[in-house]
Amino acid sequence: MNRPAHPDGPAASLAQAPHPLNPYVPMLAIVVIVLLMGVFAWAVLSERRDEQSDELIRNALWVEQSLSFQLRSHENNLNRIADELSMSDRLGDTREAQTLLQHFKTIHPDLLKVVIQDRFGTTLLVRPPGADTRIAAHVATPRKATWLPVYRSREHQEPVLDLVVPVYENNELAGTLRATFSLHKILTENVPWWIAEHYHVTLVDNSDTVLATRSKGEPDSQALRHAMSVDPPLHGLRLLITPYQQKRIPTFTLLLTVIVGLALLAVVNLVIQHHYARKRRDAEYALLQEQAFRSAIENSMITGMRARDLDGRILYVNPAFCRLVGMDSEQIIGLAPPMPWWVPEMMDETLERRDRLQRTPTVQVFETRFQHTDGSRLDVQVFESPLIDAQGEQVGWIGSIIDISSRKQAEALASSQSEQLHHTAKLITMGEMASTLAHELNQPLSAIASYAAGALNLLRAGKADPALLTRSMESLAEQTRRAGLIIHRIHDFVRKRDPQLIPLNLVDALHGALALARADLTRHDIQLRLPPHPTTLPVLGDKVLLEQVIFNLVRNAAEAMSDLPAPRRVLEVTMLKRETTVLIMVADQGPGVSSNIMSEVFQAFTTTKTDGLGIGLNICRSIVELHHGQLWFENEAPYGATFLFSLPLNEHD
Repeated sequence: MNRPAHPDGPAASLAQAPHPLNPYVPMLAIVVIVLLMGVFAWAVLSERRDEQSDELIRNALWVEQSLSFQLRSHENNLNRIADELSMSDRLGDTREAQTLLQHFKTIHPDLLKVVIQDRFGTTLLVRPPGADTRIAAHVATPRKATWLPVYRSREHQEPVLDLVVPVYENNELAGTLRATFSLHKILTENVPWWIAEHYHVTLVDNSDTVLATRSKGEPDSQALRHAMSVDPPLHGLRLLITPYQQKRIPTFTLLLTVIVGLALLAVVNLVIQHHYARKRRDAEYALLQEQAFRSAIENSMITGMRARDLDGRILYVNPAFCRLVGMDSEQIIGLAPPMPWWVPEMMDETLERRDRLQRTPTVQVFETRFQHTDGSRLDVQVFESPLIDAQGEQVGWIGSIIDISSRKQAEALASSQSEQLHHTAKLITMGEMASTLAHELNQPLSAIASYAAGALNLLRAGKADPALLTRSMESLAEQTRRAGLIIHRIHDFVRKRDPQLIPLNLVDALHGALALARADLTRHDIQLRLPPHPTTLPVLGDKVLLEQVIFNLVRNAAEAMSDLPAPRRVLEVTMLKRETTVLIMVADQGPGVSSNIMSEVFQAFTTTKTDGLGIGLNICRSIVELHHGQLWFENEAPYGATFLFSLPLNEHD
C-alpha cells in the first residue's frame, strides 16, 4: 500500500503543477462557439418540435382516456338502471323506472333520449317526454351492453351514437334500454378548457369526415398533428388533435442570443478552469490522505484480507493474513495456486471450491482449514466476493478470513458436555425407573414360576397331558417374551447412541412411553384418559428419544398431582393431526406452573423438586427442536397445566 506524501514533497509539487492542456482551453472555447452558432438554431427548433410532439401525444392520450372513461361511466350507470328495471313487475310501466330515467337524463347533458323496448322491439317508455319514439334501426338484442356505430340522427340533426343495454327478468331477456348520446356534446363536455385553449380537437370517421369539433380557432396546417383510434367504444372513429397557429421566434434573435451566450461561456469557462485546477490539486492531496487512512485501518484489522485476480494470483494481503499463514507479504504477493497454506488432504476439496467460485461469481461463505508455516493447522471462515474495478468489470476476488479455531473448540466442548448431560439425565431417569422395572418384571416372572411349577408337578405325578403341558409352555413362553420386551425397552431407553431420524408412527412411541410410565401412574393412583386419536401419525424421528419426551412429560404430570385428592388425579394425553403438524398434549390437574419460573421453565437446572436436577424439560425441548418441532406449556383455569409439543407431519411416509 502507498504511504501518504508530505504536502511539500514531490507528490504535492505534482498536484500543484498546471495541466498541460490549460493554454489551449480558450482556443477550444472559440472553436466551440463557431460550431455552436451553426447548430444552436437547429437544435432549439428541433428540441421545441420534439417537446411539442410529446406534449401533443400526452394531451391526445388524456382526451382519449377521458372520452373512454365517460362512455364507460354511461355504460355502468345504464347497466345499474337495467338491473333496477329487471326487478319491476312490468318493464317500463313503473314510476320508479320513469324517475330513474328522468334523473339520468337531467344529470347528463350529452344524453339526448332514452327508450325502453320489450324483447320484440316495441317502445314502452321514452324520456324526455314527447321525444320521437322511433329509433334509427332495430338491432338484434345483445346479451350485454353494446355501443352502436355513429350515425346522423334526423330527429336531432347531428351525429349521435346509441348504447343498447339488455334487461333481464329471472335470467330471461325481457327487453332493452337504448340511450342516444350527442357526439358533439360528449366531445365538448370531456375536453377541458386548457386543452381547447391550445389545440383544435375533432372526431373524424375513416374517411376523415369531421363529426364533432371542440375548438377556439383554426388549426395550423404546418404544425404537428396526432390522430388515434377511440374504437372501442366509438366504432370506426379517430381522435384528431392539432395545435393552433403560433407566433414564431425570429431567427436573428436566436442567433444574437447564441453569440452573446457563447461569448459569456468562453469567459466563464476560463474562470471555471482555474477553479477546477485548484479543486483537482486539493482532491489529489485528499486522495493521498485517504490512502494513508485506509492503509492504517487495514493494518490494524485482526481479520485477514486477501485480493487475487481471476487466475487466483495473489494481488494484496494485509498483516493479519500474513500472521494467519506465517509468511511475509513479499512472499505471498504474486503466488499462484496451489498455495502453501492449503492443507494437503483437503487439496481436492479446495480446488473444487475454487472452480465453483469461478463458475458462480457471487458472494460465498465457507469454512476450511489453513496450514501455518510451523505445521500447525487452524479452522477459518472465509467470506469471498467479486472484486469490481472502476468500470464495473470483475477483475478478481476479495476475501476476508477469520480464525474460528477457538470457536470450533468451544462448540466441540459444548457439544460433548451437552451429550454427557443428556446421557446423565437418562441414567438419572433409569435410577428413578428401577422400581418401575421391578414392578413390571414381577408379574411375568411370577407367572413364569407358576407355569413352570405346575408343569413340573404334572410330570412328577405322571399325569402329563400333552395338551395341558402345551398350553402351560405357551403361556410360559409368552410371559418370558413379555419380560424380555420390558428389559429391551428399558435398555433402548437409556442406551447412549446417536439419534436416528427415520419414518415412524408417533402412536407407537406414545404407547411405548405410556407402557414405561404405567408403574408411576399406578403408584400415584393416577387415572389415565386417552381420548380417541388417529391410528397413524407419520413423523420423521427417533422413536426412543420421542418416548423419552412423552415419558418425562407424563411422569412430571403424575408427580405434580401426587398430593391431590384421588378424584382429581386425572391425566389426559391427547394426540391431534393438523394440516402439516402432529400435536401431543399432556394435561394434568395439578397446581400449574408457578408464575416466578414461567420464563425459565425450559432452562437447565430450573426445578421445584427438592430432589430434582431441573434438566428434564431442557432435554425434552432439545429433543423436540432436533425433530424440527416446538415445545411449550399453557396454564389452565382454574388449575392444572398442559405441556404441548408439535412435530412436522411426514406426508411422504
